[in-house]
Amino acid sequence: MKTRIAERSAIQGFARSRLPKLSEEEIDYIRGSSDVFGLNHYSTFYASRNQSVYTNYESPSFFDDMAAYTFQPPEWRLNPDAGVATVPWGFYKLLQFIKREYNNPPVFITENGFGNNGGLKDNDRVTHLKSYLCALLKAINHGSDIIGYSVWSLLDSFEWMCGYKCKFGLYQVDYSSENRTRTPRLSAYFYQQLIRTGRLDPNFEPDLSVPMTSDFGY
Repeated sequence: MKTRIAERSAIQGFARSRLPKLSEEEIDYIRGSSDVFGLNHYSTFYASRNQSVYTNYESPSFFDDMAAYTFQPPEWRLNPDAGVATVPWGFYKLLQFIKREYNNPPVFITENGFGNNGGLKDNDRVTHLKSYLCALLKAINHGSDIIGYSVWSLLDSFEWMCGYKCKFGLYQVDYSSENRTRTPRLSAYFYQQLIRTGRLDPNFEPDLSVPMTSDFGY
């Protein structure tokens, strides 16, 4: 990344790389200073070095700097409107890569979740979370030092480029209501069960007809 951005910066007429360079003193100062590896992860992509593709990107830009064309096969999506492709094996491979490359640091999964067009019966989100948590458990069993996991998100919220259209919440938020009424989805029941029992039960089936208790299980 450092080499690529420095090369592109020179071609683009910059006096120095657009990526700030740390001094040797700064590198020595921060080396080994982290307490935990915080990881946001949602999905996985294939990447191609097809020169004719990535040179068509606007320059400078994130995609031009990346120097690759990324894509996801359509069958990776649980439905055509899914905001995130479901690729649990990619999550597992990433966690194992971090273990190998960074001397197995403590890892906290700070964000991991699934977006769709809304609705309370979000079986796709439940399927997605189950598969990613299974991949996480497999990584733990194979030596990864995972110390925490946080699903994104408790509530529907503003999701950057897709705004309020893409729903990531375990709880549905009614934006047409003055009170922004929150209603638990199937995934909220699934996650509550997971927290309460400390077990990933593949046979647990969430039931919307059962009232959600005030105790979320912490």
